[in-house]
Amino acid sequence: LELRNGSQFIKLEIEDRFSKNEKDRIESWLIHSADALKLAYGQWPSDYFLVNVTVGTSESSPVPWGQVNRGKYPSVSLVVDPRSTLHDLREDWTIYHELSHLLIPYEGGGDLWFSEGLASYYQNILQARAGMLDERYMWQKLYNGFERGRKQSFLSIFTLSRLSDQIRINHHYMRIYWSGALFWLEADVALRRLNKGMTLDKALLELKKCCHKKSLSPLEISVKLDEISKTKHFTRLFEKYTKSRRIPAYDSLLSSLGVTINDGKVKLSDDSRLSPVRN
Repeated sequence: LELRNGSQFIKLEIEDRFSKNEKDRIESWLIHSADALKLAYGQWPSDYFLVNVTVGTSESSPVPWGQVNRGKYPSVSLVVDPRSTLHDLREDWTIYHELSHLLIPYEGGGDLWFSEGLASYYQNILQARAGMLDERYMWQKLYNGFERGRKQSFLSIFTLSRLSDQIRINHHYMRIYWSGALFWLEADVALRRLNKGMTLDKALLELKKCCHKKSLSPLEISVKLDEISKTKHFTRLFEKYTKSRRIPAYDSLLSSLGVTINDGKVKLSDDSRLSPVRN
């Protein structure tokens, strides 16, 4: 089975252990998710990639596991509980997260926070643009993620770069993933504040045009995004975040966007200085 978007296509492989009804349900879910991915900048981030779905059961998630594999052609592997309804599958965050990894040509080496942060940021952006989340709830989910990252700070002796490179030992996923998501939010806001028509979406599209067949380090990607945006925002923020020893402060950034917090609950205002940027 293939999905096409002009000259682009995605090959779908669904394990035969699924029944016909289950396969039909999974196919509908994959089509929905592939359409959501195009909401980043109008096309898929790779002209060809594979999505492979296998059977697995879980009491806690309809999609208990996902992974991106990079090579000549990228592939996304997903484990799906066959008991899941189409609604369950669409509501689950995993596929949006994994597909968002494809938005940068990450080499898969060090500074994992950079790639995981992008996926954590865009999984929420894509779900909101696809109508799965309203604006307030999207910001609530981002805020909740930043809070989880803030609370996981007892290894502040380590920089984010070092912590990230030892993630399988320290298991500090929340600080690593959500520090990275904050990096991308801060970069996105910085571009939009320039009011020159540049956004993170547009910068990533230009990155795709020049480099989607390459394999770049996070620093190399940051340098390229600076060239594209004609700024120094990405390398400046990369240096700030890679050396951070806890998730950087985010309250003032959110407040400037009209995202206020009261007893852990997000409220949106259109009266703040950067409220137009938020939209």
